Amino acid sequence: LPSAAPPPPNRVANLPFVSSAYDMVSTAYTSTKESHPYVKSVCDMAEKGMKSMAAAVVSGAQPILSKLEPQISTANEYACRGLDKLEEKLPILQEPTDKVTTSLLGSLCTGKGTKLTPSD
Repeated sequence: LPSAAPPPPNRVANLPFVSSAYDMVSTAYTSTKESHPYVKSVCDMAEKGMKSMAAAVVSGAQPILSKLEPQISTANEYACRGLDKLEEKLPILQEPTDKVTTSLLGSLCTGKGTKLTPSD
């Protein structure tokens, strides 16, 4: 596995389908927080708690992760191969959610199946 290859979580996050879905959810979350002051205060407290908890977990897990580096590297290699196969079999992952939604709604309205292929 080349060292320049991004780790599997980054690859998944960068898939157009996943990143556009994340953007949609993030926009809705931000809009909801801005529109409802009570929801905003609860969300702000939850976000602060999660950040603190994540920082504690990362600092505590670092020694264990260092010892498990060879196993993590092997798991990363298998995950990358699996993602390669998944991307090959599901070209829909290369499309943004709005295009997928439009295509699916169109096929439901016409009663015809549709095949999504990546944009050039």
